[in-house]
Amino acid sequence: MNQRISDIGERGLIRRLRKKFPSLYAIGDDSAVLPGIQCPVVTTDSFYEGTHFHRWWAPPKILGRRLLEAALSDIAAMGARAEWVLAALSIDPGIGVDWIEDFYRGLTEREDVILVGGETVRGERLGITLTVIGEGEERDTLLRRSSLRSGDNLWISDLLGRALDAPEKLEKAGGLHGENLKSRSGLLSRAELEQLKAFLQPRAELELGIELRKMGVRCAIDISDGLFSEAAHLSLESSVDTILEIDETMFFDSVKDKPLAASAAGEDYVLLFGAPAGLDFSSVGCSIIGRAETGNGETTVFLNGERVSIGAKGYDHMEV
Repeated sequence: MNQRISDIGERGLIRRLRKKFPSLYAIGDDSAVLPGIQCPVVTTDSFYEGTHFHRWWAPPKILGRRLLEAALSDIAAMGARAEWVLAALSIDPGIGVDWIEDFYRGLTEREDVILVGGETVRGERLGITLTVIGEGEERDTLLRRSSLRSGDNLWISDLLGRALDAPEKLEKAGGLHGENLKSRSGLLSRAELEQLKAFLQPRAELELGIELRKMGVRCAIDISDGLFSEAAHLSLESSVDTILEIDETMFFDSVKDKPLAASAAGEDYVLLFGAPAGLDFSSVGCSIIGRAETGNGETTVFLNGERVSIGAKGYDHMEV
């Protein structure tokens, strides 16, 4: 019989999690006690079922890891090293204990980031807030949105468009299941399945962010709300114009026919960064996607060499 959270209560759940996951050794006091941090870099992300994800999309371990990587991506965009995570969980007591254990298995899967505490409360739907604490070391060398300069090239670290129509495609698939994330319906093309696997299994570019910083890069942002939105952030914070030059080679095969929509879809969790023209990052899998010019903080987009107008720039949490 699969127990529900209501059968064991909050304290019972915490005891089970500590027993199942030895990495949770630090949980137990009212506050987490951390070693000294030279330059704290901190970020917080909240995710709610029905808004940011659905349980039927994929196995709970995959969902837990996905939310962790999304939160870590903000640390990667600063060029910092992620160290610790706090997880505040809002939970419906009717959820199965096994499901929550597998969800935490995803949250604790990375060996380089330790879950050191958090909170558990009763809620009408599943929600989680992750606070990540990182080590920035030298403050003046952190990657900043405000450090883009006229003449810099703009680069992206991976393909874009993994979130475009992803919920609809997951519904078409009946969700993905198993360790290999297979479609339940069998109705997806190979390209669609590749896109959905990438959507469900992002990898925060932590190592790349640190490497870019060592190579002299000073400006970056993670693409969580869409390429156009993030480029606009860089333009605004750095007071320069950004020129984006996109083509089909920059997108997943399943969305190449919708490059503008794919650029606005968000949830790619790859890095958009600026660097002086003399630096080349193609050897580490990055691609030039534009440049910065002197201006008033505007963004201009060219598609296959032709200037285009864009509507929605990206995801807006408050948009109705």
